[in-house]
Amino acid sequence: MNVVNRMEKISEEFQRKASLPFSSVLRDFSRRHVVDEEEEILSFVEQAGRMCEDEGHEAFSLSGVVLSEENMEDILPLHVNAEKTIDVHALQQEVVHQAVQETTEKLQMHFSAEKKRMEEEHVKALEIAKDSAIEALGADMHRQLTEGLANLRQEIAQDIAQILSGFIGERMTQDVLKQFAAKLAGQVVDANQSLILEGNEKLFEQLKKQQEFNSSQFEFHPTNSTEIRLRRGEVVVATQLAPLLASLQELIQ
Repeated sequence: MNVVNRMEKISEEFQRKASLPFSSVLRDFSRRHVVDEEEEILSFVEQAGRMCEDEGHEAFSLSGVVLSEENMEDILPLHVNAEKTIDVHALQQEVVHQAVQETTEKLQMHFSAEKKRMEEEHVKALEIAKDSAIEALGADMHRQLTEGLANLRQEIAQDIAQILSGFIGERMTQDVLKQFAAKLAGQVVDANQSLILEGNEKLFEQLKKQQEFNSSQFEFHPTNSTEIRLRRGEVVVATQLAPLLASLQELIQ
């Protein structure tokens, strides 16, 4: 505020001097003024600058701030503080290092998240594969058990059928043998001339076991042939015994 007032006073003084006659500023016509040797004559601009410096110095002195050499180095601009220079290359390296560090941290975070996601997907895939393998194994075991039971049933059925067929075949053989023995007994018409029975020896043994068959009335001629022939002398008896002989031959074969 004091500076402004002084500036206004200087401006008024300048205007006052400007309003004086032109002749007063001339050397020959102006009143002479003896200047003290110790007094310094300043121009208007110099006076204004001096007043501003004095005012600023006075205000700074009243503030009580004590400036040290270190504070002065911080306050002075770069072109004044020549002792403290800036290493541009080092500053660039520091900036690049900081950028690389930040980028590396971001990439590490992204990599960790991606690794965790892939591990979770891998675990899920393993669970799915394990479930599929267990399901396939269970289906295969079920199929094998089903086929095994079916084969077992078939084998049991075949065994049962074979056993039953043996009983049935034996029963049929006994019936045919009884019928055959009865028919043979009916063919004995001449006791003086016996019937000759040619055929398999096992057949003879079975016929001898039949109650209806009198083996003393027959002559047995065992042969290796599967055919069964009945004859009286040189005459082959081929009457109603032929169907029974055919059935008996099929059973023996």
